[in-house]
Amino acid sequence: MRHVNTKTLFAYWDARRLGRSAPARGDIAPRDLAGLLSHLFILRRMDRDHHIFRLAGTALCQMHQREFKDQNFLGMWRGHDRQHMTALLEGALSVPAPACALADAVSLEGHSVEVEIALLPLRGPEGWVDRCLGLYQPLHAGRLDGRPAVRHVLKELRPAMEPETALHAFARTARLSVPARAANDF
Repeated sequence: MRHVNTKTLFAYWDARRLGRSAPARGDIAPRDLAGLLSHLFILRRMDRDHHIFRLAGTALCQMHQREFKDQNFLGMWRGHDRQHMTALLEGALSVPAPACALADAVSLEGHSVEVEIALLPLRGPEGWVDRCLGLYQPLHAGRLDGRPAVRHVLKELRPAMEPETALHAFARTARLSVPARAANDF
């Protein structure tokens, strides 16, 4: 975890687990996360290829200059990056344990901002781990010059780990670098 907001959200999520592998969606109170709300999102898994935004914070929407509610999170990714994000999400839900990614959000003009994306599994009302509480956190001041981010390029993945090691999921030793791109990745 690089950003203080990511660490704060992880600590909150961990405290809400109450000995379970993942807290329930109802255990998350927006008022507790007031300082993070603009960067938070909640996804619901419909199937492997569809993780739908149920909620999306204003900072996320403003950075992309569009609304995300009821849109597919995986639509933000292309080629191999989409496959890696699908695997990261599916892993976080199946273990269940936190996962994290580092990516560049890129404008049409090629300007980019580095963002940290945390994915924390949640139980839905039926008791299944089928939701993710997420944080979309820019790490530096924006360089998009008022233009929307239109695509993402993965730089680093920190996959979910088994419950006994989940607290160390963000340790530097658990970091996986994304391989160099080939011309057919786009």
